[in-house]
Amino acid sequence: MSDAITAELARLRDTVETLTQGLRMMVETQATHTEMLQAILEAATEEAGESPLPGLLTQIVERLDEQTGILHRIEAAADGGPVEDAQDDERHAGRRPGPPSRQ
Repeated sequence: MSDAITAELARLRDTVETLTQGLRMMVETQATHTEMLQAILEAATEEAGESPLPGLLTQIVERLDEQTGILHRIEAAADGGPVEDAQDDERHAGRRPGPPSRQ
């Protein structure tokens, strides 16, 4: 065989080896991606347990109601009115504390 043919065969062998290595790496990467996607799908399809969210939201609403009542009393005191009247008006009205109506 001539030197040109030997060199061309060596170049082709190197090219095939390089392509084979690239394909191996690609298959390994795809396998890793498949594992990750399976884990994501499993996590997404698991049934959720009982959520603490409703209880936490109830606590937030209660705290906001308390803060609104306090702000209502502060406003009544700042206006020179009796603080107890502001609380009693809200309780007797059967509503949540809110900003006083301005007339």
